[in-house]
Amino acid sequence: MKELQFPQCMDFFTELLRLLTTHRHYERIFHFVVDRLARLYQCRACAIVLIDRETEYLRVENCHGISRTFCKEFRRQMATGPVGELLWTGRPILISDASLVPEIAESVALEQPFASCCCVQIAVHHQTLGYLYLDSERVDTFVEEDLAVIEAFARIAGLAYYQNRLYEDNLRLDRVDHETELQRYSFFSESLQQNLARARSSKESLGIVMMDIDNFKRIANTYGGNARQSFLREFGGLITRHLRPYDTACRYGPDEIIIMLPNTGDAETLAFADRLCGAIREHTFTEHDMTTTVSCGVTVFPDDADDVEDMIRLAKRSVFEAQRAGRNKIFRNEKEAGQPA
Repeated sequence: MKELQFPQCMDFFTELLRLLTTHRHYERIFHFVVDRLARLYQCRACAIVLIDRETEYLRVENCHGISRTFCKEFRRQMATGPVGELLWTGRPILISDASLVPEIAESVALEQPFASCCCVQIAVHHQTLGYLYLDSERVDTFVEEDLAVIEAFARIAGLAYYQNRLYEDNLRLDRVDHETELQRYSFFSESLQQNLARARSSKESLGIVMMDIDNFKRIANTYGGNARQSFLREFGGLITRHLRPYDTACRYGPDEIIIMLPNTGDAETLAFADRLCGAIREHTFTEHDMTTTVSCGVTVFPDDADDVEDMIRLAKRSVFEAQRAGRNKIFRNEKEAGQPA
């Protein structure tokens, strides 16, 4: 970023933080983020792209320089390409010259081809909400030094969205996600922090298993909304039946589940994941006799990670690698776990 932009950038952040503390509705914050980034970098296009919680498809939530027709028709899967890796791992996409990486640039572009582009993850409390997209008709518009500024805008956008969602959840005063009858992540994350602190002081292990339903979109698209709800309720019940009284499972995303296994080491956690994946694979769901598999990521404290942030990050990365390897697999620490002993 040019030095002349720093005063303007600080003015934008000051105004944005003031809005964040005085407005509950995230739409105004989103508009501000997109508008100010477009001004700051003189972007051709800028957009906030979110993961739809109902379908897990990506949607354009707010934008500059992109047509309404494109936004209305935009419906893209997360997949396992560069955007999928960004959403699962948080690794930014920085393309200084699209002519040098044409295939990647084509997979990332929204409405039109670009000369340079930057995409950063929007996430709060380890939950991926979507990503912030900027492109330009000029090469080298975005460089490594710009990532910190763009990521700061993305974090504020994520906080605004999360704050609004938390307010709505608190209105319901509900700890349970009623589609799966599993815990909501906001309550689960507090419990995970507490259990990890207990495991650290007691010198015990703590395992987590993260799973993504492999063909959830096909189920929803093929059988409709009612069947989707029945499937989720039955899927949550199947998981609950495999838990011990002190284990906890939560709905992490539209089709992602996290399971916490206190006082459970690496071999036991892998064995649990293998049993549960097998049970899911062999089960037929709802009156439509649907079948599915899951892609799993396993992380164990203290062997793999020392805090909640690293545990979630490694589990998400391992799920992404399981998907990229063909799905229906268990990965631990980004390596295929195979069959536990």
